[in-house]
Amino acid sequence: MDFQALIRTPTGKVHTPLIDDNEDGTVSIKYQPSEIGLHELDVFYQGQPIAGSPFKFHVDQVQTGNVTAYGPGLSHGVCNESCNFRMITKDAGSGGLSVAVEGSSKAEIQCKDNKDGTCDV
Repeated sequence: MDFQALIRTPTGKVHTPLIDDNEDGTVSIKYQPSEIGLHELDVFYQGQPIAGSPFKFHVDQVQTGNVTAYGPGLSHGVCNESCNFRMITKDAGSGGLSVAVEGSSKAEIQCKDNKDGTCDV
């Protein structure tokens, strides 16, 4: 595989995430963080950084049981195609819900309240 990736943690540790070839012209990069804070993901193709790399992402502590999400749009996506997932918010308590997708390009996000404690994104 011609892809490599490195993740830099807030404390400066460097980890090598798992890269899976999806055999459709895309790859999935998988990593389970162990630190809270700002991380950086460097992605290389044939030894050269890809456009937008490094990608910065924030890891926060999750209170399990409040909001969960599932669906294919959480694990991979293809440019100019919808990436769908469902969020279960019925145990979240009061307050607003915001959804953001961060990356080198702007993502259009539509959120549909299903009126049953879930919403489709």
